[in-house]
Amino acid sequence: MVLHAFQMGIDGDPPRAFNALAEWAPLAWITWIGMIMPTFFIAGGFAGITTWRRLSQRGESAGEYIRVRALRLARPVLLAMLGVLLVIGVMALCGADPGFLRSFAFRLAEPLWFIAVYAICTSFVPLMAWLHRRAAWATYFGLAALVVAVDLLDRFAGVPLGALNWLFVWLFVQQLGFGVRDQWYSRRPRWLLLLLALVAYGLMCVAVFGLGYDPDMIANLNPPTVLLLLLGLAQVYLFTLLQPAIRALMRIRPVLVTVAALGMYGMVIYLWHTVAMAIVVGMQLALGLPFPPVLTPTWWVTRIPWLLAIVAVVAVFCLIVPRIERLWPKERARFMPLWASIVATTLLVAAVGWVLSQGYLTAGTPVALGVLACAIAWLTVGGPGERRGFVLSEDASVVGVVQADRRV
Repeated sequence: MVLHAFQMGIDGDPPRAFNALAEWAPLAWITWIGMIMPTFFIAGGFAGITTWRRLSQRGESAGEYIRVRALRLARPVLLAMLGVLLVIGVMALCGADPGFLRSFAFRLAEPLWFIAVYAICTSFVPLMAWLHRRAAWATYFGLAALVVAVDLLDRFAGVPLGALNWLFVWLFVQQLGFGVRDQWYSRRPRWLLLLLALVAYGLMCVAVFGLGYDPDMIANLNPPTVLLLLLGLAQVYLFTLLQPAIRALMRIRPVLVTVAALGMYGMVIYLWHTVAMAIVVGMQLALGLPFPPVLTPTWWVTRIPWLLAIVAVVAVFCLIVPRIERLWPKERARFMPLWASIVATTLLVAAVGWVLSQGYLTAGTPVALGVLACAIAWLTVGGPGERRGFVLSEDASVVGVVQADRRV
């Protein structure tokens, strides 16, 4: 949220929205530590395999697992997308420049990439868990080899295959979370973990200074490159090294309460901070407040009230959005076969992917929202299998897994 808030630049006459940090050179090296997206997927892998093992032990199928996880993503995303469109619509009615709204709406759609990719990766969890159980090392090395091959062909042979690493890189990093769940890394000597983290960073230096890769990890997101695979390795080793200190912090009650609150409202914060940014920008326009030129001293100073305003709006959403989400009907106790869950997840990814790539203000956006709503309805109703004797409980969510499994 903080990164996206600082990236939102607005300047010009008429104004346009753009990446304010695109020309800020120090950001590239900050991302070697501050780019936390690999950690998100490591945590997702941990939660995913934990949930899948619990569901499979009580007789649930891969189709039902995918159904639950896709529905937990689709419902909050639809509400947040409608929230963005509502604010942009109000700004348009108040006379905001159409060109500015198009550029602004496109910037607001960019964080949706995580939802699309995470939905794909989590649908692979049953298959990847099966491979992890039967051929863990072969799976790790196989995915790593695919990432390297795609990178080499795309960068040095001119074969346009880079988009495949949206799948291969994040599946590899998600697989690291499986290793965390099985305590692979915590059983290793601490000196070895530190050495492996240094080796991963050393290989990143080779890629940047020897092979011409961009040192900015954000630039390496689209499409993902081997640098993010190496960063994921470094982060999983460093996370394991820090686990004793993290556990000590969690024994301090205020810290534990803060982390629990952030975890409980994490999805609201991630999805609705774009709506909060839209509201704050709309208020600036309505009040006639200036937008300082980006990266100037005035701009940096005004980032403090800008960020605090976004946090305040997000805090209000944390109170309101969960109450709205509780109004969603519960999933019907009806079996959903694997093919149906995959099709519904594909609809989710396609709808989010359209808005992500085209922006909110295109003719196809209502169609995308309709497709997403249909996917949610199908996932909620279930089928076309037979009826069940029970409804899947909320312990399939990430929060439920962490709260219920005391071994974590």
